[in-house]
Amino acid sequence: MRQYKANLNSLLTVNLVNRNGQAKLLAAYQELRGRLAEWLPAEVEYAEIKSRRSSTREKIEKGKSDAVNKLAWAIGAAADFQSAWGDSEVSDLAGAIFYHVADWCDEIEEAPFPLPADLKRRDILEEISEASTGLHLMICEELSM
Repeated sequence: MRQYKANLNSLLTVNLVNRNGQAKLLAAYQELRGRLAEWLPAEVEYAEIKSRRSSTREKIEKGKSDAVNKLAWAIGAAADFQSAWGDSEVSDLAGAIFYHVADWCDEIEEAPFPLPADLKRRDILEEISEASTGLHLMICEELSM
């Protein structure tokens, strides 16, 4: 009986280690999703403010400040995600999404006031929609969910 219980303990320990590893990966993904969900609307709002001729300098600066603060949190979450997932397709796709949005943000920042019509019409959320869905599905597959 003691030997049987000893054998069970090692099996349970291995199973818990695997679950803890999965929990870390899932937590990194959830943190990234949450931070992107805060950052993207702030950037879209900033772009909308910057596209309106009636926007005051103070309103533009506040929109920019809010977006930059949310970006700082998103950068931290992206770094944690990359660290947890390492060199993988999942990590590459998450990085591609992050940098696509960051490039769009740079265009918004560098554009004159008010924003040009072509930049004003871009829908960044639509642009990353398919890749974001793909990332979610890849993570579910990797974690056997």
